Amino acid sequence: MPFSDIVAVSGLLLTLTTFLFNLAWPRLTEAMALDQYQSGVQARKRSRDTILGTFFSCALPLTCAFAALFYVNLPATVRIIRTSTLDFWDFDTGRTLFMLMACALFAFVAVNVWLCARLIEKWRSLL
Repeated sequence: MPFSDIVAVSGLLLTLTTFLFNLAWPRLTEAMALDQYQSGVQARKRSRDTILGTFFSCALPLTCAFAALFYVNLPATVRIIRTSTLDFWDFDTGRTLFMLMACALFAFVAVNVWLCARLIEKWRSLL
């Protein structure tokens, strides 16, 4: 498969996953905004259920999707880093865009891992 096809497919998958992240964002922020100092057993149980449902239906699948995309692109990224030289005027646009996409994937993985950790921490505080 030519390198330009890899860039096109990876970019399309990144766009799709980012779209899914944007759809899940309201639900994630709602779960993150739940008060961990609630009074009442039933209110705390509902909050725990909401947080756990959001974790398994939104945060964990998105983290796995972004991590899988990053992992699939990692060998090509390492190959580009090892064989390329830094040149500000005469650079390969395809490789540069691929590296920017790999950086975006890494950023999304980091954000989603952070969200998962925060949701687990919030869930544990409601026990």
